Amino acid sequence: MRDVQPNQEPLLGVLRDDPALAAQLRKSVQMLADKSPDPAMRGLLLEVLGGQKSLRDVVTTTNFPEVFRPYAEAAVDEAAQMTEDEKEALAAEGRRQIDAEYEATRSAAGRLESEEGDDGDDYFRNRGSILNTGW
Repeated sequence: MRDVQPNQEPLLGVLRDDPALAAQLRKSVQMLADKSPDPAMRGLLLEVLGGQKSLRDVVTTTNFPEVFRPYAEAAVDEAAQMTEDEKEALAAEGRRQIDAEYEATRSAAGRLESEEGDDGDDYFRNRGSILNTGW
């Protein structure tokens, strides 16, 4: 359920150079917004996704920990009941999802580069060594 058009900026500035990880964080925040039992928290998270609020501000200045503590505790309890094989399978699925995000990011970057066409830098890339006599 998506109520707002998400802003495509990373939710955390440190993720500017890692668009795949930024996309994973965005999906996680969307899931938290969708599952939030607190309508006010849901609204704040949707504002984060829309770029009107900072994720850090919402996490540090609201009752975020209390709202989601039961879900975190349930996840920890569930993980404690899992076998090592189940944990490894879950970790492998997480790695596949992140790898898919990286691949999608690379594909999108390649399409964007090909749409932009010649950037004029071929002259400089193919010029050769400055030590050559052709300079």
